[in-house]
Amino acid sequence: MSTRPAAAGRSLLPGRFPDRHARLYLAGAGAVWAGAALGMRFGWRPAALVIGLAGLAALTRRWTAALVIGLGAVGMTAGLLADARHEMMREAELPAGEVTLLVEALSDGGGEGNDGWAPVRVLAVEEEGRRRPWDGPVGWLRGDISHWQRSSLWWAATVMTPLPDGEDRGGPGRRALWSGEVEEVRSAGRGGGWAGRKAAEVRSLILDRLRPETDRGRALLAGFLLGHTAHLQKVEVEQMRRAGLSHFVAVSGSNVALFLGALFLLSGPLGWSSRRRAALGLSGLGFFVLLIGPDPSVMRAAVMAGLVLTARAFGLRPDIWRVLAAGVGLLILAAPELAFSLGFQLSVAATAGVMVGSGWFEKVKPRWLGTSLGASCGAQLAVAPILLLAIGSIPLWSPAANVTAAPFVAAATGLGGVGALTGLDPVTAAGAAAAKVVLGIAEAASGLPQIDWWASLLLGSIGAAALWRPIRPAAVLACAAAVGMLTVSLSPGLFGGPAVRPAFAALDVGQGDAILLLGGGGETVLVDGGGDGLLLRDGLARFGVRAIDLLIVSHAHHDHYGGLADVMGSIPVGAMWYAPFPGQGEEFGEFIADARAHTAVSTPRPGRYRVGGIGLEVLGPIRRYASLNDQSIVVLAALGGNRILLSGDVERIAQGEMAPPPTQVLKVPHQGAATSDPGWLIDTGASVAVVSVGPNRYGHPSAELLAELAEAGMEVRRTDLEGDVVIRFPM
Repeated sequence: MSTRPAAAGRSLLPGRFPDRHARLYLAGAGAVWAGAALGMRFGWRPAALVIGLAGLAALTRRWTAALVIGLGAVGMTAGLLADARHEMMREAELPAGEVTLLVEALSDGGGEGNDGWAPVRVLAVEEEGRRRPWDGPVGWLRGDISHWQRSSLWWAATVMTPLPDGEDRGGPGRRALWSGEVEEVRSAGRGGGWAGRKAAEVRSLILDRLRPETDRGRALLAGFLLGHTAHLQKVEVEQMRRAGLSHFVAVSGSNVALFLGALFLLSGPLGWSSRRRAALGLSGLGFFVLLIGPDPSVMRAAVMAGLVLTARAFGLRPDIWRVLAAGVGLLILAAPELAFSLGFQLSVAATAGVMVGSGWFEKVKPRWLGTSLGASCGAQLAVAPILLLAIGSIPLWSPAANVTAAPFVAAATGLGGVGALTGLDPVTAAGAAAAKVVLGIAEAASGLPQIDWWASLLLGSIGAAALWRPIRPAAVLACAAAVGMLTVSLSPGLFGGPAVRPAFAALDVGQGDAILLLGGGGETVLVDGGGDGLLLRDGLARFGVRAIDLLIVSHAHHDHYGGLADVMGSIPVGAMWYAPFPGQGEEFGEFIADARAHTAVSTPRPGRYRVGGIGLEVLGPIRRYASLNDQSIVVLAALGGNRILLSGDVERIAQGEMAPPPTQVLKVPHQGAATSDPGWLIDTGASVAVVSVGPNRYGHPSAELLAELAEAGMEVRRTDLEGDVVIRFPM
């Protein structure tokens, strides 16, 4: 940070690279980061080498190198201490059996973002009626906790199960080492101290006024304002990520700026001095962190803002690059675990990218468009290597999606914030409407290509060539052509899908079933939808399916209907069949009720039906069964002169009461489990047996069953080995 007065200070302008002094600050921060990572990963062994290098640099009077290496040694010390604390926590003996814990919730309870889990800190353990304080490692709980809020206290009965090595999933300063399912829970009030309780009360008030559980736009609004994504559907969170828009729900710099702006607007008429305003701002930042939570992006933004406020209180004009470097270094020293935090890495890289890129298109009019496009491109380039290493792909059209979404995000955040603070629900509703537009942008952009290392290197090379002015026009055209070619080649579903009709297709949706019957006249029948809505959407997009004439839900198991909730209402469904079952779960009942609002829902009787050129004969269930699997709708389909047996998950009992129909293609029941009668399957005479299966802990498919099918002359094909299984038929 610069120590010169404002009049003499030279602030780094947006779009410029750091100057020589700022680069020294950045090198120091990088050394602290690297030192902390080395200390935590390799322990004390590299310490002697680092200290020796620092001493050698000092002896040779290379003071800059000595300073940077010395900072690395300081970071390594912090990493060593953090690793020692972590090992002490890991060696802490967990109570055996079921215990009742007094826990403090470290985040809002459950939700799609964490698959229902919430991190907690244990304050006390109650065993056999005796209560004792406990200061062991942080853990994760799941169960009836969706109503939990950050800093609330709860008595929870659970069994503390150690997480395997490498699965400690906590945040900065709270590495979680155990997990448990909540068996019984009761409230114990509020924790977190006075300020923490007040922040929790304000957060609760804002959420009550937003009502994120009532509307998808309001759910995203809670993400914009508080980083609260528990009420967003899993598919919506993933669509935001695939579109490159997930940073909008990772509360950071823009939210801090809005918060401080509102705070200073309220305090401005008081005529406070700059130092008093700085003190107010620092207090406000502390409250903001308590309100949102100590997430990496929040901490990075708050520390940077705090450094700026402190500098200006003393009449100094901070250089943004030095602020970034100082903030990163201080945070790493305070919480060395951040060195390995993907969220922190992305936050720092994106901030640097925004600072560099925001001036790239300064000649583009209107000016806000050029700034927004440059900032988005800069951030995308900066985070691309990190995302490619961590995930393996990046969204090709993220800059365009960000430029399109940014005005709506700003409108939603502003209107939602005003509505939440004033209690004016119409204002909040207007913000929610803007947030829905962002969800629509995310849904559209999520279907655009995700590119890997090779495509990224191609576009990066063309972009680097564009820096040379004589060939810049040609490079821009080449880049546009490359983007167009990648979009066409990687998004076949956008252009009508592959010409595979008529065909049978078992979609690769992981552990579960999703079977497409594609008629030659464009008619489409979908049987089941797997358990993951996003995987189902991707599968339908691969075949260009934009409407479903008939949807058949074979039975009420989540791996057959769970993904359909994200499709119903998003694409037209002409009609739906399902098999009712007395013991079906409440979730399935809610799915059926929602489906009735979008299409005609009925239970088919045994008999013959037709959907365009696709013939369907319903064979079962022929009676009420005790097993939900045996209650599956069994259909013999006729397509392209071939017969296809769609068997749901029927097992031996239902199979024994149904004559095996002659068929050419057999969808093996129940992911190939050993619950089928091999003789019944073989007697169908199928030439191809298709197993729709994914990674699972149930042992599916049965190796013995597959061996018997293969020995009978069937060609066994599996979605877990080859992806989508497609069988084409003649017209």
